[in-house]
Amino acid sequence: MRANSGETTVTKDLSCGQQRVVLDASSFIKGWLIATTLWVGVMLIVALFVFGASTVRQGSDAGYLWGAGLSLALYGYGIALVFAAPLGWVPAYLLRPVRQQWIHIAAFFVVPALAFWAVAGLAGFGWHPGWLGIWATVGAASATGRWSIRKDAHASEAEALRP
Repeated sequence: MRANSGETTVTKDLSCGQQRVVLDASSFIKGWLIATTLWVGVMLIVALFVFGASTVRQGSDAGYLWGAGLSLALYGYGIALVFAAPLGWVPAYLLRPVRQQWIHIAAFFVVPALAFWAVAGLAGFGWHPGWLGIWATVGAASATGRWSIRKDAHASEAEALRP
């Protein structure tokens, strides 16, 4: 029996009844690239305004901004590959039984924001709630990445996922 529940096509076997929302690897990579590019792009724009504006006001050479921008992009993508990809896989795996895509998107906002806030707090940046606002940018980028692949998610039977 096939039914359409919003944006996710669901196939239901009457004998089993358990369904899981799954993403294929290309959808996961697409969401990761969108989220990471969004976050790194916004950080590059912020860095350009913060460092570039003061450099222009002082009348000094702004040639170092190219190197700083390249470093920020490389570190941004590198950190996202090492930390954000596994951090994105965990909620995606745990949310497989949940068919409502908006819950997935909300979780992809909350989990990275709180995780990066906790890591920053443990690293010595402090536990001030203002830091949570900064790390919410990571959650917003992650939720946007998950939102962008919401139509790529499909439901499948639980038995089909077991070897």
